[in-house]
Amino acid sequence: MKKLFYSIALLALAGCSSYSEIAPWNSSMPVNDGEVPVASFITQNFSYQLLGFIPLCSGVPWTEGDGDVCDDFNVSLFSDKATVDNNMVSLRHALDRVGSHRIAHLRTSESDDSDWSIYLVNRHEVRTSCIILKDEE
Repeated sequence: MKKLFYSIALLALAGCSSYSEIAPWNSSMPVNDGEVPVASFITQNFSYQLLGFIPLCSGVPWTEGDGDVCDDFNVSLFSDKATVDNNMVSLRHALDRVGSHRIAHLRTSESDDSDWSIYLVNRHEVRTSCIILKDEE
């Protein structure tokens, strides 16, 4: 029984992470009635819960730093930071980095998976993406 517990704990800790990326917009195609995109943004965060409701660990969303890509193994134990609200905080940080607070095509999805652990540990993923538009003058 101990081996099963340790295996699940190691798998859960190995997958707790968050990822955020600001990518320059390389297309000349306008969106939303001729609006000019400047970048795209994606962020995803993972958390694990024992039996689907007891938080084991979670990735910590990107809310500081100067890089355009943040792929951190920044883990918060016994908490669940994989939420839409935390992804929106990460989006606001990305908008501050780009210098525009206008977006289009905002999409957020959540998914759960516990099949891999025989339904003992649930993996929760929250993914948010959007296109950042040029600020109005």
